[in-house]
Amino acid sequence: NGYNFPKRFDPLSYLYIVKMMNIFDCTRHYDSLKDALAPIKANLHLIAFKGDLLFPPSCMREIYDALCEMGREAKTNFVEIDSNYGHDAFLVEIEKFDGYIKNILKG
Repeated sequence: NGYNFPKRFDPLSYLYIVKMMNIFDCTRHYDSLKDALAPIKANLHLIAFKGDLLFPPSCMREIYDALCEMGREAKTNFVEIDSNYGHDAFLVEIEKFDGYIKNILKG
């Protein structure tokens, strides 16, 4: 997948996406993570992959824990998937989480 990526994706666009990911902070205009999450009314399904350095499972767990502390545990799910592919796991190990996604979509 890594070899085909530059053929499918504009390098300049990729640089802007990486910059956005590095500077994005959902709490920027709020006093806390809980304040930033408070406006969310939808069910949240958080999927983390072990070894993901871009979106570490610890960050996803922090979001999940904050939502649970806010009384949102009935509307929030968190799953951490074993993988040796880190952030690319969602591209190469679909079979590890596709059943979870299907169950979410079935309701």
